[in-house]
Amino acid sequence: MKRVCASLVLASLCVFGAFSQSNDFVDGLIESDSVSVGQAAYLVLVASDNLGDDADAERAFEMLGNFGWAPEGASADTPIRLKDYSYLLMSAFGLRGGLMYALFPGPRYAYRQLVSSFVIQGRSDPDMAVSGPAAVRMLGRVFDVKGIAE
Repeated sequence: MKRVCASLVLASLCVFGAFSQSNDFVDGLIESDSVSVGQAAYLVLVASDNLGDDADAERAFEMLGNFGWAPEGASADTPIRLKDYSYLLMSAFGLRGGLMYALFPGPRYAYRQLVSSFVIQGRSDPDMAVSGPAAVRMLGRVFDVKGIAE
């Protein structure tokens, strides 16, 4: 348990040092059992410098639509699924995938790529909801994969 907590703190420090978001947003995200599409969009788009930190979750969701990364049929308040969060991370940070992702870029192969890259660790299901701590840990691991320094 100590190892998990230490990993969460380390990932949080990496992520929070890389971009400045309001404490209220981050605190609410960490305590959340399920991250909404709007919250995930805000977290990832600000971290990837695609959106200023003065925006909100609604504006971030609107940007997802503009980029063509929004999950089908989702609203800003819909809980984001792991495969959709994977696709958002891959797209926002320009991560290259394997052959199948290169041929058919989308949530299915983004999820598979992040599992094979160890960004997604432990037991997971592509259709499961993403918790706040998991979203932050995954973002920290994407920084490691990309070699982004704080």
